[in-house]
Amino acid sequence: MEIADRIAGHIATGDLPYGARLPPQREFAFDEGIAVSTASRVYAELRRRGLVTGEVGRGTFVANRFAPLDPLLQEPSGTGIDLEIMFRLGAPSREEIAASTARFFRSGLAERAVMPPSVRGSGSGLAVFANLTSVTPYEVQPNEILLSGNGKQAIAACFSALAPRGGRIAVEALTYPFAIAAARMLGIELVPLPMDDEGMKPDALNHAAQTGLCGVYLQPTLQSPLVRTMSALRRQEIADVLEKHGLLAIEDRIYGFLKPTLPLASFAPGHVVQIDSLSKRLMPGLSLGIIAAPSPYQEDVARALRSGGWMAPSLSVALAQHWIEDGVVASVEATKRQDAQEMFAIASTAFSGLDYNSSPEALHGWLSLPPSWRAESFTAACADLGIAVAPGSAFSVGKSVAPSGVRIAYSAPDITTWTHALKEVARTASEAPKLQQM
Repeated sequence: MEIADRIAGHIATGDLPYGARLPPQREFAFDEGIAVSTASRVYAELRRRGLVTGEVGRGTFVANRFAPLDPLLQEPSGTGIDLEIMFRLGAPSREEIAASTARFFRSGLAERAVMPPSVRGSGSGLAVFANLTSVTPYEVQPNEILLSGNGKQAIAACFSALAPRGGRIAVEALTYPFAIAAARMLGIELVPLPMDDEGMKPDALNHAAQTGLCGVYLQPTLQSPLVRTMSALRRQEIADVLEKHGLLAIEDRIYGFLKPTLPLASFAPGHVVQIDSLSKRLMPGLSLGIIAAPSPYQEDVARALRSGGWMAPSLSVALAQHWIEDGVVASVEATKRQDAQEMFAIASTAFSGLDYNSSPEALHGWLSLPPSWRAESFTAACADLGIAVAPGSAFSVGKSVAPSGVRIAYSAPDITTWTHALKEVARTASEAPKLQQM
């Protein structure tokens, strides 16, 4: 594994470029001073990671310098480095989760862990999840908590509870792509509202409310894709609009653990449903959606969760509670906050001279492209390098025009690969598109 890691590092830095031929295994074994059988296992590990391909009669060749160093982190796009999806979980955190999970199963399965899915957990569990999503001095109450399988299901359930088919929900002009998909599936119209440096503009929300809205969905903290965070004053202004028109807001707090701020709910009690999950806090491999809903909306949201089949699996609930009580969630969150600062510094250096916006607390950034590039063609150029980025159009609602830029998610499997991938993205952005050069 040490030898495979070393070779993977050479591939990531470009010392072993795409198409380079590795020595025959016997020659490699002699050069490394290892057994041929060990050399064979090294090559097999490199193939398993997608870093090399073997051709009978020809040899072993480097497949992609940006292929993940750990294949378990490769995301569904199939592109070597997936900077589309925010997922950062280093080996130490994986080991910590594994050890805690082993302790959970060694203690045996409690009856509550094998029960059918439910929208509510045990009393102790609800208190744990309420505490997880509280921010001093604002405390979420255990009786407000409802549970879903993941954050996406929580969004779909809240949309379903809030608006009938044909109903209208206001959103930021650039918003979470799944929110767009969920609204389309449920027959709900999304109303895109303009944004400024803090996010959704209160006057725009006020005007839209006068034309008839069922509610509003927004991300007040580290908004994706533009990495904007509302000040306390802006949250109060939004809260005033909610109270003025009797509107309910769905506050997506998925990135709140990275930058703890008082939630919108603290400014407009009774007018905000909060959504959180473990997918970003911990990992998407086994997640849990956590909803804090005011009592007047509890039954509507619970009914939507049940009718959509979006209840939380009891084993997931029990395991999540164990991870929180075992200190694993807090530990991984702290590690991710450190990762965010380190990766932000690297990104800021790599994109020096370009129009790049992010935050030391965020796990993503927004790269505005030079005038010569269209976001779609730039995305395609990055894909040719084995790097996936998300164009602004992926976040654009309806016919609203997306700015010419891409979101860069902090999801590379290791810092070396991350650094060199960003250098390639920056180099590509600084060059003219090939079509224009011809």
